Amino acid sequence: MRRTVTLLLSALLLVTSCGGSTDPAELTKSGERALGTQDFQTALTDFEAALAVIGGDTSDPNYLRAKLGEIEARSATDAAKAAADLIALSEAMPGEVSDRDFNRIAGRMGDAGKFSEAIELLAKGKEQYPESAHLDKLGARLAEDAQKSGDSGALDALRGLGYVGD
Repeated sequence: MRRTVTLLLSALLLVTSCGGSTDPAELTKSGERALGTQDFQTALTDFEAALAVIGGDTSDPNYLRAKLGEIEARSATDAAKAAADLIALSEAMPGEVSDRDFNRIAGRMGDAGKFSEAIELLAKGKEQYPESAHLDKLGARLAEDAQKSGDSGALDALRGLGYVGD
């Protein structure tokens, strides 16, 4: 009897140590928790795993959250790819990517000093949401940050969007 219990406990430990969840909802929640602590690599891994399970099914209720999470996590490691992915997602799913999504991801890029990518997203977001107060606040904040950093290219780009006075 004792040997059977030991074998069952060993099997349980082996099963639980072989990897995390394959449930896209759980993987997405885990990725969002990792984003909240700025553990971008763990977040990216979790979101990519969720998307691998979901596949290309954009109607899956977890798809958009996982895809946006993946893009946000990637914004810290590969801002150019993250920007391209967000633009492609907004074009593939019109009306599903909000001005808040553009704001959040571009804001994270701006915080990391990735001004060109942040400004690219700001411009694309303003095309889709011209009246967005969120994006206007982001543009003003990016202008302040670019000025503090002395990034004249970013200031010129923001001037072209109307966020820097002449």
